[in-house]
Amino acid sequence: MVVWVLQGIHEGEMFATTHLTEKGAALAAIREVLVWLEVDDEESATDAVNRRGWSGVPGIADGDSEDPPEWDIEKMKVMKRRELWEIFREWSEMTWDNDHGFQLEVNSTVIQA
Repeated sequence: MVVWVLQGIHEGEMFATTHLTEKGAALAAIREVLVWLEVDDEESATDAVNRRGWSGVPGIADGDSEDPPEWDIEKMKVMKRRELWEIFREWSEMTWDNDHGFQLEVNSTVIQA
């Protein structure tokens, strides 16, 4: 049976969660990044993008009114896993080169009887 493991580290503390589906792991990974970035609504999502000086979303870094990547987990629950990985990639780019040692990784593994 294939399971998906989300592994993370934050300020030296390691954590892991196991998921039965790839989609569940992707949602959990996005949730972890959003929590770390303190994103819980559209305003805080825009603020997080501006705080990080991230230019991956056209216009945001220039003060334009472009929307940040999707932040609403409820909306993401109906998306396909490929869409979720793209959202994860967009948000997780803002965590690269941080001073808190925050890192996430999702891998699949097989459980055998």
